[in-house]
Amino acid sequence: MGRSTIRGRLIRSFSIAILIPSLITMVVGVSVIQQQIYTQAQAQVNSDLQAALEIWSNHLERLENAIRIHATRMVIYGALARKDPSGLGPEMNRILAAEGLDVLTLLDASGKVFFRTRNPLMVGNNEAQDPFVSSVLKKRVPLSSNVIVSQEELARESPDLARQASMEITPTPRAGPPGKERETRGMMFKAAAPVSTADGQFVGVLVGGVLINRNYEVVDKIRSIVFKQESYEGRDVGTATVFQDDVRISTNVKNADGTRSITTRASAEVADEVLRGNRTWRGRAFVVNDWYITAYTPIRDMEARTIGMLYVGTLEQPYRDSLWRTLFMFLSITLMGMILISIVAIRVARQMSRPIQSMAAAARKVAEGDYSQKVEILSSDETGYLAECFNRMTLELGRATQELRQWAESLETKVEERTVQLKAMQGHLIQAEKLAAIGKLAAGVAHEINNPLTGVLTNSSLMLQDLAPDDPRRDDVQTIVDETLRCRKIVKGLLDFARQTKPMKQAVNLNQVVDDVLSLVRNQATFQNIAFDTRFQADLPAVMADKDQMRQVVLNIVINAAEALLKGGEIRVTSSLDRAANFVCLSVADTGPGIPEEIRSRLFEPFFTTKASGTGLGLAIAYGIMERHRGTITVASKVGQGTTISLRLPVNSEDADEQSG
Repeated sequence: MGRSTIRGRLIRSFSIAILIPSLITMVVGVSVIQQQIYTQAQAQVNSDLQAALEIWSNHLERLENAIRIHATRMVIYGALARKDPSGLGPEMNRILAAEGLDVLTLLDASGKVFFRTRNPLMVGNNEAQDPFVSSVLKKRVPLSSNVIVSQEELARESPDLARQASMEITPTPRAGPPGKERETRGMMFKAAAPVSTADGQFVGVLVGGVLINRNYEVVDKIRSIVFKQESYEGRDVGTATVFQDDVRISTNVKNADGTRSITTRASAEVADEVLRGNRTWRGRAFVVNDWYITAYTPIRDMEARTIGMLYVGTLEQPYRDSLWRTLFMFLSITLMGMILISIVAIRVARQMSRPIQSMAAAARKVAEGDYSQKVEILSSDETGYLAECFNRMTLELGRATQELRQWAESLETKVEERTVQLKAMQGHLIQAEKLAAIGKLAAGVAHEINNPLTGVLTNSSLMLQDLAPDDPRRDDVQTIVDETLRCRKIVKGLLDFARQTKPMKQAVNLNQVVDDVLSLVRNQATFQNIAFDTRFQADLPAVMADKDQMRQVVLNIVINAAEALLKGGEIRVTSSLDRAANFVCLSVADTGPGIPEEIRSRLFEPFFTTKASGTGLGLAIAYGIMERHRGTITVASKVGQGTTISLRLPVNSEDADEQSG
């Protein structure tokens, strides 16, 4: 057998060395790119699901507020008190139309139907056995929930509602085994509120509802707000659906003919996980006629039973197309690189094949640590230059090896220091991205609410001016104005959080700010069993700050402390001056149960709250205000020993702002 040449072996070795890493890189690169694309898509869908749930909750909350307000109207409780429904019809129909309701029914104190707006002749039947009505009759507090309504109940309200809810179930690919062929029940947003006379006598219950079957307001609002109605090749990128059990009853997913695909069913895999497993399902799913990256979450009634699903999904096709474009580009670059490197390898192999053997022995000894080796220079071309460089290399290699050892020892310390800095920067970036994203969402929601609120406030104020002081309707109109102003205050809070209003700074004494806040809250019911202990430093210097914003910060902290003291306790407010750092310090400590560690790390996240009726904006807004004042807000807490929230503001914050500007 003939011996192979060095040139041949070099060419073969170069070819293998190029081919294998290129193939591995291509396979790994494609896999990583695909995983990253789908991971980012799923993360976006998870965020979209949270936004959709917020919109769903807002619809239910808006319904409860509307029913609660209308239940206080004199025309409602007056008719019940007189036991005379005459004259109710026009007003009840006006409320039904104004609030966009499908059901508006008035019950007496025993639960019997007193007036049914859409079917006035169907009265007298007792609804007290209905769990929803029974709860309001017993507790006499407003209540709202998602409910399943039978065909008989829908027919009593209106035959049109029974027809709207009834639908033939369409056989659907990937769905579970066929069950019933028709769905006659309906899913509703339902709310009820107690009705009492002006002197506090309970006289009945006002019930309202919106049928979701074939009602596309919620799903279209989710698509409009969350997905911005984006399209791809003529198809909606983002879609939303409401399922009753596993049947689509409201959706903007389209069939092939462009119609909404209601009456179709969810896949068996999704239905098993969400309806029977009572868990949120996330992943790639076949929806009607195409693949989507989706998230499904249970819809529960007032008794926490799963009655349906809320779905959001984004079309997979844009991500697939992006992946293929990336793949083709990756393959093209890899192929061109392989060809180019192969040509270079062949040329280099030809030039190196002759003198390479003589340098191999010397290189072998250098590799063993003998840096005294020298190669004889036989030519003045590149090979001779290589031999000359090889000789210089051996001289420098020993010295460089020692320097590298020393440098490596110091590098490890520098890497650890830099890692700590990068982690801190990453934490700030993540918090900034969260605040920016949620601020954008809050601004959008506040804008959507603010426009109708302005109309309601303007018209109700004009009505109030036109009414005589002794007009019996004046109290009702005043209620509308007051409640609308309260809603506008909530919207302003959302906008303040989203816009991060620039402070209007002036000289402010924090002792006076605390006194103002305590004077405001001291006589409220929440603070009746709470003792206040104020320990103010007498010579506390003023700070440059927005007085109203600082009141808001202190008020939020004091209210949180009071809500933690359910059985009473003490709130201690202390002010002091850190002369070394030139900071004014203010601490609010309570004797409550303390905050667990897993919750403490999320206290300043927007919309995070452990309260059933909280918005989760109080501490987030306080955090933003302190940052804009160049100050800090920190929390120290031990379970069972209470919580202390500390504020620090620079005395010369105005100077700091000017320097930073």
